[in-house]
Amino acid sequence: MLQTLKIENVALIEKATLHFDEKLNVISGETGAGKSIMLDSLSFVFGGRADKSLIRTGASSMKVEAIFTNLSKAHTDFIKQELNISAEDEMFLSREIDLNGKNICKINGELVPVAMVKKICQQLVDIHGQSEHLAILNNDEQLRIIDLFSKNAENILQELSTLIESLKEIEKQINSLGGSETEKQNLIDLYSYQIAEIEKAEIKEDEFETLSQEKKEMQQFEKINQSLTDCYQASCKNRFSESAEEKMNQAIKSLQTISEINPHYQELLNRYKSALLEIEDLNATIKEDINNNIFDEERFEFVDNRLDFIKTMFRKYGGDYQKLTQYYVEIKKKLDLLINSQERYNQLNTQKERILEQIDNVQQKLSLVRKKSADILKKKIEEELHLLGMPNAKIDIQFDKINDRYSYTGFDRVEYMFSANIGFELKPMNKVVSGGEMSRVMLAYKIVVSEVDNIHTIVFDEIDTGLSGKIASVVAEYMARLSKTKQILAVSHLPQICAMADRNIKVEKSSDKTTTHTQAVVLKDVELFKEIARLMGASDDEKGIEVCKDLKQKANEYKEKLPN
Repeated sequence: MLQTLKIENVALIEKATLHFDEKLNVISGETGAGKSIMLDSLSFVFGGRADKSLIRTGASSMKVEAIFTNLSKAHTDFIKQELNISAEDEMFLSREIDLNGKNICKINGELVPVAMVKKICQQLVDIHGQSEHLAILNNDEQLRIIDLFSKNAENILQELSTLIESLKEIEKQINSLGGSETEKQNLIDLYSYQIAEIEKAEIKEDEFETLSQEKKEMQQFEKINQSLTDCYQASCKNRFSESAEEKMNQAIKSLQTISEINPHYQELLNRYKSALLEIEDLNATIKEDINNNIFDEERFEFVDNRLDFIKTMFRKYGGDYQKLTQYYVEIKKKLDLLINSQERYNQLNTQKERILEQIDNVQQKLSLVRKKSADILKKKIEEELHLLGMPNAKIDIQFDKINDRYSYTGFDRVEYMFSANIGFELKPMNKVVSGGEMSRVMLAYKIVVSEVDNIHTIVFDEIDTGLSGKIASVVAEYMARLSKTKQILAVSHLPQICAMADRNIKVEKSSDKTTTHTQAVVLKDVELFKEIARLMGASDDEKGIEVCKDLKQKANEYKEKLPN
């Protein structure tokens, strides 16, 4: 149930906290006092459209909070599944928007998307306005209620879901075999071409890296050649300057004169001789490199073109040598499978046709069950409408087959047909039902489905418009009946409904020299009787109060007689 609603800086409301009863809550007040603000606040916190114009003049933002308690396990499981938020048996919602349009939504302190708030609240609250299309006119909702009324529909829907999942798996396998004969041949041609292209390319494992290094060296030919020449000239004997080799020979001669004096000097001499041998070997190597460092224009062009070709192949088949090789192995397997898949393809298609036939049979069975359930549902709604002062009302639920070959909800599309008077043919409900009639149709519908519907809170926004007299009393009694299993929040102008409430909240507007305020006050005793008198158009003197007390007493007596 919705336990608490806190409103801050919404339109005329600066701050307001409303606590609701678990049964029938009636909100009343003068026209223009701000009752609609309460509904706007509810819609806002439940994920409805955010309208910045509702922010109270002078405020930078508006905020609405709602607390739900005594949540069912189905609801807490849904919240945990959708958001991974633990709700236990309570949920705290908050939503805030500022003048810049910044929107903040939280569930139990965790930031969540607005769309998710709306999705979860649709499981908890059903809001009905004066001009809104009701759930009874929504095809998905109609099927859901019809299925809930049936004992077998849930099992049949599960059977249908299992078959559809099996069908999708078979279709996936068929697609892996190439699909139709034309599609399969196209894949065979494609794979054959790609395999031939990869094989013809003859790309080696390290070829790209090796050629890249070779191209890099060829591009630096002049620099490499000059550096090798400079190194060679500096290291070996030449006629231009004293070289490293000559200096090493001088050092060796110097050490030879003292090598016999101390073994240490002999060791140094030996090391210099070894170094000289290493320098001579390096000079020979560098000279060989210089002789071999010849720029080959044809080779450079070949390397450049080969690298471009390998890059193209890598882009087409994965990005590098390993992925190209992996792709080659995979399409070889796929090609072999396609070439030898005709027998498997025929087997899968046979299975597919068999499952499609089973799906059709299950959908037929589901449709029959639904039609029986719909007959029970429409008769119950008609019975309630007769009690609501519409003795000639007729309802029919027509079934059409949707074009889709199959779906998880079956092939049924339903439409509620309605006639309020004798001699008038049944027509689609949304085209023939007037505002006052729709109020009663909706109440009858809610009474009937309350035993199977999992939504616990229903909000009615002046759905009693156009009702009066005896029918108003009957509608009040219906709301009391409905509140035995549902929490009701109703904005109403009818004294009968106001008297039937378990909690009465009056919306009042007041002004001072600087601003206007709207506040919500819980009515009790004399203040409640005065409000009922106002709605009746009676005086609030002693005589008028006695009439209101009598109306309230009769309402209480009626509720006491209702079964728990």
